[in-house]
Amino acid sequence: MLKKRVLENPQILGWLGILPFIFTSFFVLFEIRFSIELKVLGLLYASSILGFLGAVYWGYLLKSEAYEHILWAWGIATSLVAWFSLIVIFLFNNYLLASLILSLGFIISLIVDYKNFSSYSWYVNLRLKLTCVATICTLINGVF
Repeated sequence: MLKKRVLENPQILGWLGILPFIFTSFFVLFEIRFSIELKVLGLLYASSILGFLGAVYWGYLLKSEAYEHILWAWGIATSLVAWFSLIVIFLFNNYLLASLILSLGFIISLIVDYKNFSSYSWYVNLRLKLTCVATICTLINGVF
């Protein structure tokens, strides 16, 4: 019963999803062993989460059957921004720029969510908190 409650609770799942951000940035911030590798892993995770945030709109639009809507493009835009951040990481080894791109993506995504999902106050409140933590941790991974 408890396991089912955890697996069906978006608040708990959201905070569980933030753990890799916290874990990697902790190691980077305190220069613990493997900090470079964990920095990259943290930025890779941030990239995958940014892509996920756009995918939320595909699910929303599929359910609403709004087949001609600008938010379909938004659902892809986050993935493309995330992909671009990976290019910055692997071709240019620029962790700072990648973290700035990803953080800006998180913030813009939050604004888009606020405009489109404001009727779901629990979701917007959760996203605000998760975005703050994810952004801070992503910046730590890029700066240090």
